[in-house]
Amino acid sequence: MGVIIIGVSYFRDIEIPEIEIKTCSGSVHASKKHVHEELSIGLVEKGISVFENEDRTFVVGPRHLVIIPPEMIHKCSPRNYENWQFKMLYIQQAWIKKAFGLHTLDYVPTVKRLDEKSLKQILNLFRILLSKLSRIQKETCLIRDLPGILNLDNFTEEDSELYDSHNSKAFRTSREYLHDNYLENITLDNLAVVSGVSKFYLIRLFNKTCGISPHGYLMMLRINYARKELRKDMSIAEIAAGVGFYDQSHFSKVFKQFIGTTPDYYRRS
Repeated sequence: MGVIIIGVSYFRDIEIPEIEIKTCSGSVHASKKHVHEELSIGLVEKGISVFENEDRTFVVGPRHLVIIPPEMIHKCSPRNYENWQFKMLYIQQAWIKKAFGLHTLDYVPTVKRLDEKSLKQILNLFRILLSKLSRIQKETCLIRDLPGILNLDNFTEEDSELYDSHNSKAFRTSREYLHDNYLENITLDNLAVVSGVSKFYLIRLFNKTCGISPHGYLMMLRINYARKELRKDMSIAEIAAGVGFYDQSHFSKVFKQFIGTTPDYYRRS
């Protein structure tokens, strides 16, 4: 049985400081009306609460998603703090503008109950953001999921037309950069700079052109390199660290996804 943590906790990742996650379970978290500078996305996991935002009041319960625009005065009043649990994701506005190539932001405050598919998606996003995964993987998932979470059909000011792979300079330069630097700590910011397009557009471009994200392409290059290293007299832990994985278990999991076997079995066979 897992350990249940009572109280309020905050998760911050030095690799991606533009986001913060607050987890509250069975505790008073904020009893007065207040505002956040960031965009706030909250998921109610347990209990019932009254949510107020400036001029409207909502009753929210399990599976409710609450989207609070920056600088909006709001208050959440759980009916029973001992039976109350939620997660809140805070995202800095500057990151959103840069990620999606936006000059202005126009958020709509939202309260909605999630269907099963949407609930699994948001829970998986929280799981990824709370993990030890790399910045490029966390950002990729966040950029992929945000438009759907915020109900925005066209979350970019850039040209929505994706060019053919042979004529796309942005794709070619990004791919060349990945091939030249795949053992380095590459981020979507690096790729956005060399390609000249936003991170959102870049992900769409890779998915349209080769069927995988820039992060997926990076993992493919690293795994192919690791296959060669497995023929040498090096430990699997050393190889995992050398190709940028935070531990051997994560390396083995990704290796099997690409190759179909574990690194150990690949070496022995």
